Amino acid sequence: MSSTAVRFAVIGADHLHLFQMVDRLVAAGAAAVAHAPGGGLIGMYTGWQKASEERSADAILADESIPLVVLAGIPCERAAVAVAALRAGKHVLSDKPGVTTRAQLDEVRSAIGERRGRPWTVLFSERFENRAIGEAVALARSGAVGKVVHVVGAGPHLLSAKHRPEWFWDGTATGGILVDIGSHQADQFLAVAVGADGPPAPAQVRLAAVGNAACPDHPAMQDVGSMTLVANGVVGDHRLDYLTADGLGTWGDVRLTIVGTEGVIEARANVDVAGEPGAEHLFVVDAAGTRRVDVSNRPVDWAEQFLADLADGGERLMSQAHVVAVCDLVLRAQQAATRWGES
Repeated sequence: MSSTAVRFAVIGADHLHLFQMVDRLVAAGAAAVAHAPGGGLIGMYTGWQKASEERSADAILADESIPLVVLAGIPCERAAVAVAALRAGKHVLSDKPGVTTRAQLDEVRSAIGERRGRPWTVLFSERFENRAIGEAVALARSGAVGKVVHVVGAGPHLLSAKHRPEWFWDGTATGGILVDIGSHQADQFLAVAVGADGPPAPAQVRLAAVGNAACPDHPAMQDVGSMTLVANGVVGDHRLDYLTADGLGTWGDVRLTIVGTEGVIEARANVDVAGEPGAEHLFVVDAAGTRRVDVSNRPVDWAEQFLADLADGGERLMSQAHVVAVCDLVLRAQQAATRWGES
């Protein structure tokens, strides 16, 4: 460990994204020095990060040698910890969703105040971990298919009911399907439609719906949702569900299609159904023809960018305005959602 390594602590261990976040941070040179007790995955975490010291959340927040806290607790509990950490002068890296209610987002905004850079980061891992999704966004931003007109996002998931914790079935705990996994789609839409600096005005929610199609034993569960978004003259149609069939061989056939005035970009994040093996598939159709883009050498460097931002108050990874805008957008979509299948 470098003498200048960023020391971080984990508060909340209830989602497997924790391991992805910590693994990337450590590989980028940060040090996992402490964790708060509690959380369904804390035993797995401490067995992995053996040098991490168990300390109370209050002790972690009071320790000036720890500038960063990583949050992967139950979704509805993340915002309160983030607010306390921000008010203690920390930087926060939260799993998505970073908030589950409007009141929570207002509290986080207040805690951010006038701080430089991006003190509150919500990691929308689909874009930052999947090379095909990340490259699709980058190509669209570069003008590879002309002016973007339409974005289509699909975020299907495998339900894996027997492996889900009790809080998973509770919409109050997760914020609902649009707030939770829909945050990936909203992030990608705004990243393409608006760009790197955050929207000058809020994106609009044209339509939204949520429902329970296949979970009769859990009537409060939302296993399907959709939202139509508009920003900067771009329309986005997005579907989320937990209806992936067991035979797919992966957790979901996630796709992102970007239609421009001069071509189409399509990313297939996890699988090319009945096509090429493996994950991270990217296709481009333009005036020159059709091609498959090899993204295997694209770096997954969000952690390096994140740590550089933490060091100098930059916004390389994404802007603070973008993080807030994504959270605001999915909260509005969830609130506006009608019942699935009803007019």
